[in-house]
Parts: sequence; C-alpha cells; structure tokens
Amino acid sequence: MIRLLAVALVAAVLYAALGVAVSHVPPFGIDLTGRALAGEAPSLALVFTASCWWVALSVLGIIAVLVAVRYPSWRARAYYAIPTTLITWQVSDVLKNVFHRPRPEYWKLIHEPTFSYSSGHALFALLVYGLWAWFIWNSDLPPGVRRVVAPLLAVWGCGVIWSRLALGAHYVTDLVGGVLLAAAMLALAAATWRAATARTR
Repeated sequence: MIRLLAVALVAAVLYAALGVAVSHVPPFGIDLTGRALAGEAPSLALVFTASCWWVALSVLGIIAVLVAVRYPSWRARAYYAIPTTLITWQVSDVLKNVFHRPRPEYWKLIHEPTFSYSSGHALFALLVYGLWAWFIWNSDLPPGVRRVVAPLLAVWGCGVIWSRLALGAHYVTDLVGGVLLAAAMLALAAATWRAATARTR
C-alpha cells in the first residue's frame, strides 16, 4: 500500500507542476511540435474521441455492471473501476477550472467549452480502456480472448490520446497531464481498496 501511495503522490506532484508550468504561458516546445498532427484523419479521430463522451462511457459502465451481476468474479473489478472513474471525472472537471488553460486555436470539427489542462479524454484513455485492458489481461478468461481483447483496448486508448491532437483539441502537455491525473487517482483508489479489504478479512 505504501508503494501505491508513493505512486499517487509522485504522479499528483508531477501533474500539478506541469499544470503550473504550461497553463499561463504561450505554448512552447513539445506543444508546438504536436500541432503538426492537427487535421490528420479527422473522421477517424472523431470516432476515437466519441468513445470517451459521456454517452459511450455510460454504456460501458452499464455493461460493466451487467457483467458484475452475471459473473461474481468480476464484481470487485467493477466496484473498483466505476466509482474511481466517476470520482476522477469530477476531480478532472474541477482542476480544469483551477488551471484555466485556453484551448488551442486550431480546432478541427468540434469545439468544446471546457479548459484545456488537463485532457479528460487522455484521463479516460487510461482510466477506462487501459484499466479494463489490464483487468482482462490478468483475468481467468481463455488465453485467446485475453491476447486479443486486452491489446485492442490498450491500442484503442492510445487512439483516443492521438485523436485529441488530430482534432486540435489539446496540447501534448494536456494529454500528459490527463494520464498523470489518472495514474494518481488509480493508485490512490488501489491503496484505499487494499486498506478497506484488509480490514474486512
């Protein structure tokens, strides 16, 4: 549990430091380089982006609940993943208003009303697709299923992150920040889960 708390603390500190460093200055360095991806395969990028809109996430949450009801061995995963996702989602929205970073000026296809740092889509890429890829890879599902589904989910999460650059919706550092925030919250939730389950034994 100490290691998980250490991971959460390091990720949170890096997240905050990065946010402070980039949120109130003109884009520089890697953020300028990332602009080169804007406009690439916008239709495909929109599909990846849409997979992290609230409708898609709600459907995935309902599927997780149904699986947990039908298969008891998956209940602990659902009990961990769903509250962690919902809480982190709210934390992300609050922190966007704290850092108050404007979006890039070269948006493609859609415009979103929230601030830029950090990326909620990058957060969900790890928190939803990355987490469930990990769950499936380490499950008792048949090896063939695990070797196909888990990598596909992981690749999909990477596609979500790429899509935010392709649509010009975020800077690279926004995406890094989203991943750091997700990592911090996942580690904190795992530490809390372990502490809670240890007390009930």
